[in-house]
Amino acid sequence: MLPPSRTPGAASEDSAVRSTDSDALLSRVSATRQGYLDDPFCLLFLTPSQRRSTERRPPLINIGTHARTWAVDELVEQFLRSGEVNSKERPLQVLSLGAGTDTRYWRMRKRWSERKGEESWPVRKWVEVDFAEATSIKARTIATKSELRDQLGGDVKIEQGGLGLSSPLYAILPGDLRDVPSLSLSLFLSQGGAPPHLDPSLPTLLLLECVLVYLTPEKTNDLLKFFTSTFKEGCVVAYDPFGLDDSFGEVMKRNLAMRGLSLPGSRSTPTLDSLSRRLESNGFLGSGNSLSIKQIRESIIPRDDLERVNKIEQIDEVEELNLVLDHYAISWSHVSGASSDSLRIGLQSR
Repeated sequence: MLPPSRTPGAASEDSAVRSTDSDALLSRVSATRQGYLDDPFCLLFLTPSQRRSTERRPPLINIGTHARTWAVDELVEQFLRSGEVNSKERPLQVLSLGAGTDTRYWRMRKRWSERKGEESWPVRKWVEVDFAEATSIKARTIATKSELRDQLGGDVKIEQGGLGLSSPLYAILPGDLRDVPSLSLSLFLSQGGAPPHLDPSLPTLLLLECVLVYLTPEKTNDLLKFFTSTFKEGCVVAYDPFGLDDSFGEVMKRNLAMRGLSLPGSRSTPTLDSLSRRLESNGFLGSGNSLSIKQIRESIIPRDDLERVNKIEQIDEVEELNLVLDHYAISWSHVSGASSDSLRIGLQSR
């Protein structure tokens, strides 16, 4: 939730940031309808007007959405598989910040159930945090759609005056990522006799998809240090733009400014390596790396899947595609270099 001291101009920019989730949702829907992704759950979050729209995203957007989604999914699945070697007394946790309408919880549950059965789900709790305006809509959608509600492990409760939701396996919390003390309180405070949402002693994955670029470098550092100082074992997976001080970046920033958006975090990530250094400087000292989406398409995504995707739509703007994909990256790392080998995640060349 926004601090009371936020100015009207800042509140307006927060609204613009929230609107980017609608863009991401429509991109996932477009990629799903065209066959790039298998995400039936994203359709459930469409508004009636969005559902009636026949707009299709261009191939460049669909291809980028596929590559980004594939890479993050692969790292999340690696983290989930690490839970198989842990005893039942040490399940996993996921903390997804700025999650918006993300459907990864349901997609991962579906894949896991199809391969191993629902009872083997290794995640104690999957927690999402976002602006209250976003969490209230998502909580209401989940509570009213059985396809979503039935995968939450039991009793589902709308909480915090309709702004949040909790269940045995999943929770949505309203919060402002710039206010780390309040975020910490909501994650670890026991309410009504129920256990806290997260346990700092358990292996935990931090998900940050296109989040940090909207925070100042100082607020980003606070957020990352909070995680590394709180959780004894854990990983981070982030998706970010970088290198936006060139002509491409200047055009991008001007276009976003017309929508009331700024990218305060971009000044701290001028290069691909700077993404990894940012994690290291804030306590992620285990093995990690950063790869551009262009590199991921060229050398990481399995050839059969890449060939499948390349046949869906004809793309003529190959240079433009590569230019865009070379300004976005996936980064990952670990809380401690002393973490057990079973908790290693990473993207490997095919």
